[in-house]
Amino acid sequence: MFRKLSFLVLAAILVSTIAAPGISFADYKIPQTAINKILEYKTSLELTDSQYKKLGTINNVIIEKMIQVKAQAEIRKTEIDNFTADWTVMNGTAVEYTIKEYYQFLAELKSLELEAIMKAKAVMTREQLKKYADLADIESMIIKVDTELAKID
Repeated sequence: MFRKLSFLVLAAILVSTIAAPGISFADYKIPQTAINKILEYKTSLELTDSQYKKLGTINNVIIEKMIQVKAQAEIRKTEIDNFTADWTVMNGTAVEYTIKEYYQFLAELKSLELEAIMKAKAVMTREQLKKYADLADIESMIIKVDTELAKID
């Protein structure tokens, strides 16, 4: 009996692990970093071609890592959902371990975002960083005003 139940749980996990990335791919958004915005402001920031290439390369590498980490986090989330779907046969140790893995992947995503910022800062001049901060503040204010106006309508 236990063997059949274990087999069914493992089969369900395997199927959901294989199917989950395909199912969630339709809603999948490519992660963005702060570098994406910097690249959009190329002209305003007066980025050199060399800076633009370096930032693009850094961004692509970090986004690739983020995609892999995000996929692993989504797999863990699916496993957690499957483990906790039937509380009568739930293995608490397995759930706890998977939850820890899930949050480790989320922490890694945040670390990659920070890595992108630190690497971008190393490529840009002080003046460009200041100008970027100003541009980001202006964009933030515009978004805030648009949000408030949308509430009024």
